[in-house]
Amino acid sequence: MEYQNVRKGITNAKFNEENSKILFGEIAIISILVGVGAQSWWWGGGIFLGLIVTLSIKPLAFVLMLLFSISWGVVGYGIGNLFGSIGAMVVLAILGFLIGAGVHFSALEWSEDIGAK
Repeated sequence: MEYQNVRKGITNAKFNEENSKILFGEIAIISILVGVGAQSWWWGGGIFLGLIVTLSIKPLAFVLMLLFSISWGVVGYGIGNLFGSIGAMVVLAILGFLIGAGVHFSALEWSEDIGAK
């Protein structure tokens, strides 16, 4: 019985770690886009550090994960729009948000786990 709990914990930790790669990839892309858009290393670096620090402040991290998840919903909505169907737009927006929320909140759990002492 205890072996199964340990195995579940390891599997969950690996899943969360994989999702953290997606989260940190999004943070890197946002930082690069802001830096290039502003034509400033300061802006890009500042956004990167700010988002990383935000992950350590629980209420702000929650809001950030929610915003990232909403952005996945917006992408889903846009993909649904390509089909020219309101149903596709709504369904893909909901799916995008839910999948994004799963990815982002499990990545946040991973970052909290590795930050725990």
